[in-house]
Amino acid sequence: MSKSRSKLSPWPYIRNNRVRSTVLIISLAMFMVMIYTMNYIIGGTDEPFRACVVEPYTRQRYISMMLDVKSSEFESGDAFLEYAWQELDKRGEVLEKEEDVVDAKTISRQYVKLNSFIGQMSTPCYLFESAQDCQDYLDHMGAKLVSGRMPEKPGELLMDKLLMANHKNDNDLLTSVGSNYEVVGEVESDYYLSFGIARGAENNVSILALMKPDSDMDLRPVMDKLGFPYGYYQDYETAEKDLTESVGALDVVQTIFTGVSGALLMICVFVVLAIHILDRHNEWCLINSIGFKTGEIYVLALKELLICVVIAFFVGSALSLGGCFVMEKLLYNPIGISIKVFRPQALPRVLTVFAILIGIAQIPIFNGMRKIQTIDAIE
Repeated sequence: MSKSRSKLSPWPYIRNNRVRSTVLIISLAMFMVMIYTMNYIIGGTDEPFRACVVEPYTRQRYISMMLDVKSSEFESGDAFLEYAWQELDKRGEVLEKEEDVVDAKTISRQYVKLNSFIGQMSTPCYLFESAQDCQDYLDHMGAKLVSGRMPEKPGELLMDKLLMANHKNDNDLLTSVGSNYEVVGEVESDYYLSFGIARGAENNVSILALMKPDSDMDLRPVMDKLGFPYGYYQDYETAEKDLTESVGALDVVQTIFTGVSGALLMICVFVVLAIHILDRHNEWCLINSIGFKTGEIYVLALKELLICVVIAFFVGSALSLGGCFVMEKLLYNPIGISIKVFRPQALPRVLTVFAILIGIAQIPIFNGMRKIQTIDAIE
């Protein structure tokens, strides 16, 4: 009997009942595809926002400086702004001496709009003093010029090609920046970048500190030490907090949506799974009749289920990535939205739902074990 027991393996049933096993595997795989794809689609609402207003702060800090003079002390507004630019240039030179600060640029910050499937977000458009500043910023952010040319004179801008595509059906790209500006080149980046050369003494004058990549240095203590008062400071942490306050509810919606749709899909998969287990009843009775214990039969059934789940996971992964890749090329990129096809944050949801499904599957399996009879008893 020990020799027979050593051959009690799940593979003979899977090989000899390909249709039933395939139906179960496909059901489980499509279950995963639906969950992963929903995560990808919902990601189209907030992921582009994160890319343009949070991720750039892995390489930069924004500091809105406060000056110790008032505009009323100058003959004109232009004279005040000219003084502001010159004063911030001096402060930037001091900041550049600090650890992790690669460069400190005086800028004016304007905005362009990024449209997502749900809502829109203002993404910064940085206006520098010179063409060299633009080149420095392009290089620092790891972007590259893909068409057109670099800005050479005031009023010329570079724009991320995704932002250009995002506004190809409207005329709103430069609404906030102003009609005195024009786009002379397109760049490719991870951050929906837009920047160029300021026209004259632009307002909203600030400092953009270019940091060593992935530096977590907080410049606020540095500013306090140097005696440079500031009104607003933005780094990765503050930018992420601002985004969460703006669109944080979307993550809750995503979780609820995944849970509800997952529950409905789980019912369908559970029915397929229950039928699969019911079909095994007679075979289990036969195995029990030749001397195998109920516990051994349970382990066999569990192994069959786990094998199908593992195969379904890999099949579902391939289908999910392929489907999302097609959606990216045909649906998202044409409207200027870039979403990562590989979404590791979706895997915990998928694995959690699979674990719950395996747990629920124990109900029909245990019920099947309870009804096992030997052939003699059946007769």
